[in-house]
Amino acid sequence: MREVFLIGLQNRYSKVICISQAKQLNLKLRLNLVTTGLLLLLMIAGITLSFRNARMNALAEIASAEKSTSYLFDNAIISATPLNIKKIDSNTFKLRQLGHMRHLKIELVDNNDHVLDSNQAAGAEKFSNEAPAWFERILNKTMPQWQPKIKTLSINNQLIAKLVITPDPTYEYAEIWKQITDLIVLLALFFFCVNLMIAWAIAQALKPTETILSALGDIEKGQLETRLPTFQLPELARIGQKFNHMIETLQQSMLQNHKLTQQLITLQEAERKSLARDLHDEFGQCLTAIQTDASVILKHAKNKYPELQASASAISDLSRHLMDLVSGLLQKLRPGVLDELGLVLALRDLVDSAQERFGNIAFALNISNVADLNKENISETESLVTYRLVQECLTNISRHAQATMVEINVRTQVKTSKSGISVEVSDNGKGFEPNKAESSSFLGFGLLGMRERVEGLGGDFTIDSSPNTGATNGTKIMAWIPLKAPN
Repeated sequence: MREVFLIGLQNRYSKVICISQAKQLNLKLRLNLVTTGLLLLLMIAGITLSFRNARMNALAEIASAEKSTSYLFDNAIISATPLNIKKIDSNTFKLRQLGHMRHLKIELVDNNDHVLDSNQAAGAEKFSNEAPAWFERILNKTMPQWQPKIKTLSINNQLIAKLVITPDPTYEYAEIWKQITDLIVLLALFFFCVNLMIAWAIAQALKPTETILSALGDIEKGQLETRLPTFQLPELARIGQKFNHMIETLQQSMLQNHKLTQQLITLQEAERKSLARDLHDEFGQCLTAIQTDASVILKHAKNKYPELQASASAISDLSRHLMDLVSGLLQKLRPGVLDELGLVLALRDLVDSAQERFGNIAFALNISNVADLNKENISETESLVTYRLVQECLTNISRHAQATMVEINVRTQVKTSKSGISVEVSDNGKGFEPNKAESSSFLGFGLLGMRERVEGLGGDFTIDSSPNTGATNGTKIMAWIPLKAPN
């Protein structure tokens, strides 16, 4: 049950990792899109407002310049010496000195519409308009139609000249264009800086999620000693505290389960040992006595009571069969060779027995560091767990794998500065799905039992198998059992 719980927990953590990564990407994208949308709205609103204000300012400035110019010319005409037709020329009003008034085009023309004087004299430096043509066309559609104002100069009701004041919005268009382009550049710079700052802030805020995901990955691998650090953000700090508390609770629960499992296994082995002793001492002795008596009866029946010979022979054969059956049961319940001769010889005897029973499977047993596996160097529990592990593997292979070759490698191995027994059992069978097998079926109970035995002693248990994968078909079961000082 504990392994089923762990498998479910690992699957749940895998889903949490995937969901966390997806939400992290969605959060970044969502915040960037919201920020971009707001900044674009701000940019459009700013450009629209700037355009409107610039347009109104242009209208007001041109109208003001036009009124001021008209007022000045009216005063100039009134205060001037009475005009003479012959005196009307380019020096009458000296319009060239008004070249700085770029909003207006002022011309003095005679009766034949010949330009006598102008503030935009030929040869003067021409204003360079930076506004594009399409921009001017848009402004011209939004601006009113500019109509020139004409001031007539007459003597004795005779028209002698005209002052034509024509509004020229080109300069204002250039100013509007410059204001808008400057605003766009400023908003673009602001847009870039804000997005950069938000991206940095989001990255800093979500940086602890990488630590959380890494911790979840370690938990998925079974590393329950993993803990989250104390985060600076209060929200993440609470998550870290709850996470650490959950893992501590899970770790304590698993340790308790390991202890209970080991106690159950110890009681089971003690019960098996007691049952094996009773079978050997009581049932075995009785069968031996029956066999002896049957042999005596059979010997005398041949000469004196031939009619009893068949019954005596049947009793002898049946008692011998029962003795073989009890011997097999004793080997399964408590291998005597393990207690008497040690792990190495017990494993060899186990493999030899399997080879005799399953002649269609080739078994190969490789034991390294034989001296380290003597009874003096390993305890009874470690010997028994190793033996039961190989025994269960051979049973499962013979029943389910459909294999033709089995290889067993047993050796001592130092892992994380601690000595232990490494066991690898591999076959070339059809393979299976470890997670599915451990959560259901008769095979799963055997696998769970092996895992419980190994991990209960603080070891590692790994299954490498996958069904129907061509050249990589088969199953490899790897276990590492830490060694303790023998009792």
